[in-house]
Amino acid sequence: MEHETVPFSLALFDFVPNIAFLAGAYFLVKITVLLRSSACSRMVMAGSLLIALGGILKATWKMIYAVGAADIRWMSEVQFALVAPGFLGLLIAVILVARSRRKPLTLPILAIAPWKIPFLVLMTLASLGAQGILTYIAFRKKARLAATGFIIAFLCLLAMGNLASSEQTLARQWIEEGINSIGQAGFMLGSFLLYRKVKKSGGQC
Repeated sequence: MEHETVPFSLALFDFVPNIAFLAGAYFLVKITVLLRSSACSRMVMAGSLLIALGGILKATWKMIYAVGAADIRWMSEVQFALVAPGFLGLLIAVILVARSRRKPLTLPILAIAPWKIPFLVLMTLASLGAQGILTYIAFRKKARLAATGFIIAFLCLLAMGNLASSEQTLARQWIEEGINSIGQAGFMLGSFLLYRKVKKSGGQC
């Protein structure tokens, strides 16, 4: 991307998945309040804010860069340091939501080793794990359409991981942003529909 001019339209589009994610996270927080506790919902809120902050900082950097004002590189690079622990917090919270009150579930142990790659691995594993468990919760609550939304988000995450390893051309960035937007829209839809189902059932696990 350093060798190509970033169009303003692409920079603006970069905010779309972040907005969709925040909308989905809002309903996920409400779900955890109904099914678990305020402490668990605060974990979802904290993780979601870290993820959103990382994404919004990168989108803001891209917009500043697109208009030729400056290249504030740390705004893009800090995304890994914010999003990885954010998704880890989200993963732990949805594990607690999915856990039966009678049957404890052991938490997975995720290893961390030197700078960007470990953050990327942690972020990918935690986000895939969170979406997978949310799909399980949705099926358990018989919210099939919500589960479909989480499955779409899961598949888009896999696609994003595959694209991340290839050369970042301008065309590929548009494709990535499109896939990311679809994935976050799936997460938003799944969270909203699951929240409606949980609220209708009176917050029963």
